[in-house]
Amino acid sequence: MKLQRITALILFCAVLAVSAGPASSASPYNIDVILSLTGSYAFVGGADAQGFKVFEDYANRHGGLRGQPIHFDVHDDQSSPQVAVQLSQAMVAKHPAVVLGSNGGSLCSAMMPNYKDGPVMYCLVPSIYPPKDGYVFATQVALDPFVNGMIRYLQLRGWTRLAIISSTDGSGQVDDVSTNNILKYPENKNVQIVDWEHFNPSDINITAQATHVKGSNAQAVIVWSAGTAFGTVLRGLSDAGVTLPVETTNANMHAAQLAQYLTFYPKELVMPGVPYLVPNLPANSPLRAPIAEFFAAFKGANVKPEPGSAPFLWDAASIVLSGLRKLGPTATAADLKNYILGLRNFAGIDGVYDFSRGDGHGLSDQSVVMASWNTKTQEFYAVSGMGGIPLKNVVGDR
Repeated sequence: MKLQRITALILFCAVLAVSAGPASSASPYNIDVILSLTGSYAFVGGADAQGFKVFEDYANRHGGLRGQPIHFDVHDDQSSPQVAVQLSQAMVAKHPAVVLGSNGGSLCSAMMPNYKDGPVMYCLVPSIYPPKDGYVFATQVALDPFVNGMIRYLQLRGWTRLAIISSTDGSGQVDDVSTNNILKYPENKNVQIVDWEHFNPSDINITAQATHVKGSNAQAVIVWSAGTAFGTVLRGLSDAGVTLPVETTNANMHAAQLAQYLTFYPKELVMPGVPYLVPNLPANSPLRAPIAEFFAAFKGANVKPEPGSAPFLWDAASIVLSGLRKLGPTATAADLKNYILGLRNFAGIDGVYDFSRGDGHGLSDQSVVMASWNTKTQEFYAVSGMGGIPLKNVVGDR
């Protein structure tokens, strides 16, 4: 374990350690980023754009790419899979080493075929299935272990009769597939889905679906939707008198978004959070050094990091920059892909990465942390430890 921690620390220091002081004024190394700055995913995309700016400034103050500044060139996909595909096609034609984004599962799923032969695509959500040993990678825990950690939390809270409301877009569809997958795990044999509803994310209400949930005898509700559609679901549940705990994807973990739902906010809402929210991480945790760097960067920029976006992009950008720093600015897409696939024991803020897992994510369900949002203080806080194990005497708080 000591060797593992040392290796992780060395790898992380290669990302953001001072090598030659601030980057020079040379022409920047440009990295294209596709984000949803407008449309239904704009809550996420806008926060991601701010996070990339924080990373860019911090990295350039600490040497950039071998003394050359980096720059993230952000393009708006308008929360549209069609626009995302068009943007990615234009970028692939330029033969860069890497493209980052987008911030929606349906968007990344639509873009993936464009990257089968390169460049590297690093998607900023967990809800895609990258081909094994391919050019596509995705942030945070892969979807099946991700959902398993979420279900584990519900079970350990004593909630085994569940209702599910899923959007019918690409994101909701892959969430449905993953949920079905993990319900077959032996540890989930006691979980019963008593109602499974679907809705179009463009619907203005879910009256019928909420009525069915209310009569289902469920103990908790899982909502597989994000952005404005998630608000539609919460309003519908409230209007129908559903007062059950709600669990949802961390794509909705944005204070500005949740603040708009205060008049119909559920009694308890939990979302997958990030390890830095867990109180009292062990002193020997390899995550402590990268987490300290992360907070130093945001403090220096006078920006408050959003748990629903900043951690998604931070490790992706860190891994990419560490590869480019090792390989040099002339690295090809194949070079960068092989570098990432070869990473073992890379300590980030979301966990310790091991890409030998073969899922393109590099993390296990032990990196899943459940969190809630205090509607009074508008702060996020952990309600579980690593792996989704509930913290004693800590529950979602209104």
